[in-house]
Amino acid sequence: MSAQDKQKFQVKTVCQVGVVVKDLDQVVKDWTENFGFGPWSFLEMPHMRYAAVFVGPIEFELVQPVEGEPQGDAGKSIIDFLNKWGDGVHHIAFMVDDVQAEASKLIANGVKLLAQGGSEWAYFLSGGPGSTIFELMRRASYDLIKEKGLHGFLEAKLKERQAK
Repeated sequence: MSAQDKQKFQVKTVCQVGVVVKDLDQVVKDWTENFGFGPWSFLEMPHMRYAAVFVGPIEFELVQPVEGEPQGDAGKSIIDFLNKWGDGVHHIAFMVDDVQAEASKLIANGVKLLAQGGSEWAYFLSGGPGSTIFELMRRASYDLIKEKGLHGFLEAKLKERQAK
């Protein structure tokens, strides 16, 4: 595919830095005490624990795998990262209005899709030197997380699904 044939994807807003950790409680404690991060929002899922804090417009999302098999490609990606690299930055997220439309552009351009959560998010591997996992996050989801925290976001998504 020539450069002229590629569909244009343009990063506009970085909204999240995802960090995989072995001990979520310790990292929250350290970041709060050492850097003044807070207030935190927490979410417990069957195979993952999450903590999030906003620093200005950027959400720092801490993810700690817990016992059991990871769910889906995203869970596997997190476990694999932790086993290979240990604690560290897992992904950088960009806010988009339409995850599926933007994901289609990247896929058409040959960018590797790692995992996708419907219309909410998608993980891509940037490829080449400096390869990084980039996430596309739906703007409405980001806004809901910022307004209601992780638990409030999950509750809203569950209500939305039940209404369908």
